[in-house]
Amino acid sequence: MIERLETDRLILRRPTPEDAAAYIAYYASNWRATHGPVMQADGARRRYQRILGHWEKNGYGRFVVELKGQPGAIGLVGPHWPDSYPEPELTGQLWTRDAVGNGYGLESVAAARAHAYSALGWTSAVTYIHAENSHAVRMARKLGARIDPTVHAPASLDGHDAWRHPSPEELSGTVVPSPARRKIAKPRKPAAPTLKTRRLTLRPYRIEDFEPYAAFLASDRARHIHGPHSIETAWQWFTNDIAHWSLFGYGGLMIEHKRRLIGQVAITSGYRFPEPVLGWFLFDGNEGKGFATEAAFALRNFAYESAGLETLVSYSAPENARSIAVSIRLGAVRDPQAHPPAMGDNFVAFRHPAPDSDGNVEAYA
Repeated sequence: MIERLETDRLILRRPTPEDAAAYIAYYASNWRATHGPVMQADGARRRYQRILGHWEKNGYGRFVVELKGQPGAIGLVGPHWPDSYPEPELTGQLWTRDAVGNGYGLESVAAARAHAYSALGWTSAVTYIHAENSHAVRMARKLGARIDPTVHAPASLDGHDAWRHPSPEELSGTVVPSPARRKIAKPRKPAAPTLKTRRLTLRPYRIEDFEPYAAFLASDRARHIHGPHSIETAWQWFTNDIAHWSLFGYGGLMIEHKRRLIGQVAITSGYRFPEPVLGWFLFDGNEGKGFATEAAFALRNFAYESAGLETLVSYSAPENARSIAVSIRLGAVRDPQAHPPAMGDNFVAFRHPAPDSDGNVEAYA
């Protein structure tokens, strides 16, 4: 039985009853509330007892994570296979906000996976991640995991996707990517994705979308983006949004609500913009429902995870209160140092928060 692992910076050790206090505090904390349900002390204590019991029953289990030279648990990571699960799972969680953003999650999960493959003889593993847990999704991608649509999460994990880790053979000769952020997005040539949120579908453009797209740009509703615009300009913008996907790995998507087209969201760059810009518009009658915020949040997360972007800006006309409100809800802040777009300087720039360099893979079990 292996009860201790070490990495360059971390110690992974078998949990003890004394670690329960840190675990219970995590589940009751404001930090936990940012990415998962909080829990009363009795419930967290029972859950922790099951973690200890897993070791007693199986001879392995999840490890408490500590920093070398700094005793005190900062998280929990490792192999996990409850009786109700169809196959083994790798889980991980960091217990304090201060522990996030340093690569500890990536480092510890990679070590736990190597242990599961080499010492426990596992040939595969999944991690169940809630679709809205963008931090965990980002780290799963860095570990080489991909969604496995053939696996259904246990009933206790409703809303979670199964992320399939590479097998030992697939990992042979490869290195887990560094948690350091990429400074420049690498050019990619993917097809435009289809993204789903709680209420919306963000999908690639279709030729039949051009008519409502052009109608919006020709209307008074486009006044905040120097409109109304001609049909020629609309066609240039429409095709530019599409071309971005093959040039940069990000671009425009149409927004649908209950199969009804309600607007557009896009990340664009090029000669008009000094850096990538996140923008959106909604067709008449769809404002005030949170659709723009929901769509922009989904596309921003996709671009951070898949295109390696480190930050984004959004430009709004000073009088466009609705657009400014969306930027603020997205966590963006005024950036007077941002360069204005080529279309003019009568815009207010909002700087979006950068992605975390470290995810927090979390299995709620």
